[in-house]
Order: sequence, then structure tokens, then C-alpha cells
Amino acid sequence: MTGTQHARFLVRIWDLLAEPKSVTVMMTFAYGGLLGMGFWAIVDASPGGVRDMMGGLLIAGGVCGLIGCPWGQWWIERAGLVAIGAAFAVHLSFVVAISSPDGPWEVASALGLLLLVVTRWIRIRTLPADPMLPRPRPPEVGDE
Repeated sequence: MTGTQHARFLVRIWDLLAEPKSVTVMMTFAYGGLLGMGFWAIVDASPGGVRDMMGGLLIAGGVCGLIGCPWGQWWIERAGLVAIGAAFAVHLSFVVAISSPDGPWEVASALGLLLLVVTRWIRIRTLPADPMLPRPRPPEVGDE
């Protein structure tokens, strides 16, 4: 593959990404990181099984996000957000119940990640399942 063909291939891939492309790229990397975190949680599992459950939820959420986010399949990404939110809710309840030495930091980080999940959910909740359909417009003043 020559340099020109390679550049055309990359442009075609870039054109397939859902808008806004910068957010799509960042979220795709975030889902990849969460997928890796899920595998790490399972490898470093505890005998209680809570980390296994959290790892499984993170893997499911990461896979759904990696499949849905780049191409604008928001219905798949929504399922991933539910799994990720559940994983961090489990983690948060576990940290609060056990109160590890890093408890305040872990609580703050889990709450921050849950806030990011909720923010992404709010952003994509009204988008159509088919990315080729037009996006709904917000109601204008006087539309009731």
C-alpha cells in the first residue's frame, strides 16, 4: 500500500466516524481503557467475587462502547453505559462498605466516573438508533 492509498484509507475511516469526531475518538479510547480495566479486574480477582462481577460488567460495557460509539450505534453504547455505571456503582458500594486506606480517593474517583457516564448518557439518550436518521432538534420557543 502506497502512502497515498494509506492516506485515502484513513480518510475513509475518519469519514465513517460519528459526529462530533473528537468526542467519538476520545470516548472510543475510554471504552478501550475500561475494557482493559475489566480484564485487569478479573485477572486480579478476589475470592469474594465482587471484582469478578465488576470486571465482567466493565468488559461488557467496554465491548458495547467499542462497537457502538465509533459508528454512531447509540443503542449499543447505551447498553455499555448501563454496564459501566453498574460496575462503578458496585465498586463504590464496596469501597464505602469496606473503607480501604485509599477510601476517600476511591470514592471520589468512582463518583467522578459515574458522573461522566451519566453525562454521556444524557448526551446520547435522545439520538436515533440509526445514525443515518436526522438528529432530533430541541424544541423552540412557542412549540408546545
